Parts: sequence; structure tokens; C-alpha cells
Amino acid sequence: FKNVIEAWGGEVVTNQLIENNGRYYIDFDDLRNKAKQGAKFMIVCNPHNPVGRVWSKEELEAIANICIENNITIISDEIYSDIMLWGNKHTPMASISEEIRKHTITCTSSTKTFNLAGLQVATVIFPNLNMKNQYDAILKKIETYRNNAFSIVANTIAFTEGKEWFLDATTYIEENIKYAVDYINSNIPQIKVSIPDSTYLLWLDCRNLNLDGDDLVDFFVNKARLALNDGRLFGDGGDGYMRINIACPRRILEKALYQLENAVDSYNFDKYELISGC
Repeated sequence: FKNVIEAWGGEVVTNQLIENNGRYYIDFDDLRNKAKQGAKFMIVCNPHNPVGRVWSKEELEAIANICIENNITIISDEIYSDIMLWGNKHTPMASISEEIRKHTITCTSSTKTFNLAGLQVATVIFPNLNMKNQYDAILKKIETYRNNAFSIVANTIAFTEGKEWFLDATTYIEENIKYAVDYINSNIPQIKVSIPDSTYLLWLDCRNLNLDGDDLVDFFVNKARLALNDGRLFGDGGDGYMRINIACPRRILEKALYQLENAVDSYNFDKYELISGC
């Protein structure tokens, strides 16, 4: 999102989350102050990627009220909204009230739910036809207006016939999350991780490894042999974090965590070099 906004000449203002014992919260004081500075849109990630929070109706309503008071249109990214874990419930931003609906553009897709990202299919729901027409005009200019035939068929089949698969996949994701969190807590205590409310992503707090920026990425790639997502990609406050996708066969997850454990155990983080003989 950040790269695209800046490429179109826009300015990005970040409302950084507050972390408390691995749990993340919205900084409403910071949001109120920044909303007064002339922003036109606010992108709300609901559920949140990468920290996995499912925002409550009260939190979403507070965000929306601040946006409405300052004439800010809400773009609600709800692409992970189907993947609710542990009985959590998703509240669509536009469902809270008619007034909020009038100020909300909702973005969603089957791509995360059914692993169809390669087919590039998504749905954008607008509060009025004028706004949709403006959006369609941009898509035509950059020649991305049409879906391909495969994506239309796959999207239809996924939502009409994919329930059983999806429920099984969600259970598998929950089991993988439990396994990964237990493994890290027991065997790699230098890394902190919390159980998310949603998504199939874990947000790894690697700050105790004392590696910053490119050094942390180098450690994961060249020592642990793992290509995870650098936390810096997700904005301010992401340095020292890595994001891991656990939506994979258990054997792959086991191998990845074993490699990470061995890399951490055999590494001298104070001297930033491998310990001889390990």
C-alpha cells in the first residue's frame, strides 16, 4: 500500500499500533491528531496483517467516527475476514451503521481464504456509484479492468463448493499455530510470539537476537535458510520483527522451526559470527 500511494504522488502518514505483552492496540490519541492534518483516506486492516488482531466493533466504530469527523474516506481491507480462529467473529466496518457505510470502501477476496492469489481475483464494494465509476476509470487506464476466465470460475466454485475444505483448512491452521507457538516458546525463547486472532501469519519478535535491519534478514536467509517477510516492509515499528506464514504442511513447518532453532543455538549474536565447531 505504501509503495503504491507514494508512486502516485501521495503522502503516507502512519498510525503506529501500541504493543503490550505481544498484544496490539490502536493509538487513538495519535489517530485523532493525525486525522486533523488533511488526510483523504484511511486504510484499516481488519483483521490486521501482520499482527493478527481482530478489531472489536467498538474499536472500529471509534476509528470510523474519527474519520467521519475529519471527512476521511475509510478503505477497509478485509481480505483475511474469513479466516477467524478460536471462535473470533469478524465485524465488517460498513456493517456498523448506515453513516459509516456511506464513508467506507470495503476490499475483500477469496484469495487468502482459498489460496487463489495467483489468479488475481478480488472484490471492491463502494458506498455509491460515483465512487465506483471513478475507480473503474482508473482500472481501464492501467488495463487491469478485466478478470481472466479462470479467476471467475475458481472464485465461484470456491464459495459455492469449498466450505468443507475451508473448515478443515482452518482447523489445520489452528493446529499449526499452536505447534509453532509452543515450539518457539519451548526451544527458541530468544524469539517472542503470540497467538493471533486471525490469519495464518505469526509475527515474530526477534529483537532479543540483537540484529537489526539487513543483519536480521541475512541471519534468517543465510544461517536459518528461511525466506520470511522482513518486518520493515510493514511500516514503522517493524524493524527487529519477521513474519512467518504457517499455512503449509506440518512437516514443512517442523523443518523450518528446526532450522531456526539450530541457527539460533549455533550463533554468537554478541560477536555476530558463527561459534566455532557448532
